Amino acid sequence: MTLLGDRPLSAATRVAGCIGHAATARLSRVVERDPLLWVFGAQSGEAFTDNAKYLFLHVCAHYPEIRPVWLSANRSVVTTLRSHGYEAYYTYSPRGLDVGRRAGVTFLTHRFGDVCASCSGGALAVMLWHGTPLKRISWDWETGYRTRSVATRAATTYTYRRIDLLTAASEATRESFASAFRIDPEVIAPTGYPRNDVFAREIPGSGIGIDEGLRERVRSLASEGPLWLYLPTYRRIGESAGVVEHVDFAALDSFLAERGAFLLVKAHPFERLALDGDLQRVIRLPTALDVYPLLSATDGLLTDYSSILFDYLLLDRPLVFYPYDVERYRAERGFYYDYESVTPGPVATDFEGLLGALDAAMTEDANGTDDNGYASERARLRERFCREDENRSEAVCEAVFERLNA
Repeated sequence: MTLLGDRPLSAATRVAGCIGHAATARLSRVVERDPLLWVFGAQSGEAFTDNAKYLFLHVCAHYPEIRPVWLSANRSVVTTLRSHGYEAYYTYSPRGLDVGRRAGVTFLTHRFGDVCASCSGGALAVMLWHGTPLKRISWDWETGYRTRSVATRAATTYTYRRIDLLTAASEATRESFASAFRIDPEVIAPTGYPRNDVFAREIPGSGIGIDEGLRERVRSLASEGPLWLYLPTYRRIGESAGVVEHVDFAALDSFLAERGAFLLVKAHPFERLALDGDLQRVIRLPTALDVYPLLSATDGLLTDYSSILFDYLLLDRPLVFYPYDVERYRAERGFYYDYESVTPGPVATDFEGLLGALDAAMTEDANGTDDNGYASERARLRERFCREDENRSEAVCEAVFERLNA
């Protein structure tokens, strides 16, 4: 279990972080924090990505009176950001610790360890999170959280109660987040997710960390034929079999060749996916890649339980679902919504069914038809789960200013 994320942390690490957080919270009563110094971090400090990335870029571009600083435990991230003119520090360097101690606002995507948990006590804590939850998370995931040690559960409870603002994609998810984190629903603001702003306009800096050769290849593939993206979710249920046991990638490669199509495959950052080097139509993307700047180049999405399905609704393009272990996943992990009611596209549970579903979706998209009513289903879910204005980053800023001025 984690404080606010996917990768397990030791109980000692969690408790130490809480003690440090409490200590700096007390110190902040004496040494005032700077409300115009905002620090950002993501994915346990390992990457420049997700909602924190896009909000950081927005603040840098539109708020000269604010000092936005990116903190990372990955020195290459710091070097890259500095080379593009942004202020960034190694989290545990003297400058990084000093900035973390004085910042008035802290932005996170997974946990307080996205920056430095021990330095963030007393700052306004803004949890941007990393997706609309379809699968149950945190306290709502019975085997993932409630069976943990007393120390772990106490640290988790402490951490969640220090969230001052949690952003959500829409009002529809307020209840799920309040239940998962056991927090006051009023802490949750349906601002929409900053990462989705990239669908509406070009965002300077959004390509940082993405190899230009890869971006060019994706653009080239999109010009040659239908380009789909496969994003399977991260499975942590018992001894669940991985994607490679359920996808015959050689057969899939032949299927795509017959249709002049391509498939980008991106595994979760915490999973490894080895593919045959002879594949011509199936292209593996780096697991740490921020895929959002590339989504607009794709023609369709293949997934299972990933929250990206809700973001992809904003592009209004075909979706295919391959939940090969749906009954086990439903029993062991669980969903917040009836799975069949939030999957606006063909659903397959075996490989042959997957090929049929992809064929139907690609044909329907090429013909511009909606014989199965999937377009209207996407519209229904988009209205329910997405904020459709084009500046979600600004909505987050407004929510932060409101709390700072309260």
